[in-house]
Amino acid sequence: MEKKARLSKKPAKVPRSESKELRTFKLTIAYIGTNYVGWQKQAAEGGAPTVQEMLEKAARQVLQQSRVILHGSGRTDTGVHARAQVAHLRAEVDLPAATLIKALNAHLPEDIRITKLEDAPPEFHAQLSVKAKTYRYFILNVNKGKDPIHWPFLRPYSWFVTYPLNLEAMQNALDLMRGEHDFKSFQNTGTPVEDTVRELLEARLIVHNQNPSEAPPWMPNAELGAQLIEIRVKGTGFLKQMVRNIVGTIVEVGRGKIPAEEITKILESKNRSSSGMTAPAYGLFMDRVEY
Repeated sequence: MEKKARLSKKPAKVPRSESKELRTFKLTIAYIGTNYVGWQKQAAEGGAPTVQEMLEKAARQVLQQSRVILHGSGRTDTGVHARAQVAHLRAEVDLPAATLIKALNAHLPEDIRITKLEDAPPEFHAQLSVKAKTYRYFILNVNKGKDPIHWPFLRPYSWFVTYPLNLEAMQNALDLMRGEHDFKSFQNTGTPVEDTVRELLEARLIVHNQNPSEAPPWMPNAELGAQLIEIRVKGTGFLKQMVRNIVGTIVEVGRGKIPAEEITKILESKNRSSSGMTAPAYGLFMDRVEY
C-alpha cells in the first residue's frame, strides 16, 4: 500500500426522520484503485480494504444501519481504476438524494467519490441490468530501448512500454476480436463460468497526440519523445482479467512477437497459454456502464 486513504475532517450530519421507506438508489462512483484490493468485498475481514467495503462502511454510518450491502456492476482487480462504476443500494431512508450523496461523500476517503446518486426503480440491479461496459487502457510508449525516463505524472495510470510498437498491426488484431467469440483464451483462472462467449462491440486503438506546448502539465514533455496510446473496448460482458489479457496480447502484436492474423487461431484454441501476457492493472479504467 502506498499510503493510507485520508478521510474528510468534518463528516456531514444527516437529519433523522421518523418515516422511512424502502428505496433503491443507483450510485455512479469514481475511484483511484491504487490503495485498494479491487472492488469486491473480501470473505475474510482484515487486510487491505476494497472499494465496496469503504462504501458500505460510509453507508452504515450515514444511514445508521448495522447491515448495508452494495451490489456493483462488476468487479475491478487490485489497482484498477474506475471513472463510472455503478452500484445499487436498497435502504430504508427518507432523505433527498442530494442530501444523501453529500453525507456519503463526507464519510469516504478522498480517492473514492460518488459522482451521482439517484432513485431507481425497485427492479433495478447494477449487475443484472447491464447492457454494455466500456474499458479504457492507457499505454505511455517511448521508443528508446533500455533505461528510458518514465514520466512521473502518468506513472499510476499508464503502462510504460519502451519498445517500438506497430500501431497498424495492433489495430488489425483488435479488428479480429470484434464481434461474438469464445474468449476463453483471454480468461484468467479464479472465477469459473459456464459460458465464456462474449461480444465486443468496439475494439480500437487511439493515439492521443497533443501539442506539448499547449498540453496540460501532466502530459509528457516533447523531449521525452512519448506517445500516449489508448486501447478502448466495449462489450456486453467480460471475463476475469479479459481486458488486461487482450491488452497484453495486443502489445505483443505491436512488438512483433505475435502476428496480428494469429488472433483468430488464439481465439479458436480456447487456451490461455496461447495468448499474451496480462497487462498491469494500473493502466486500466472502467469507463462507462450502460443500461
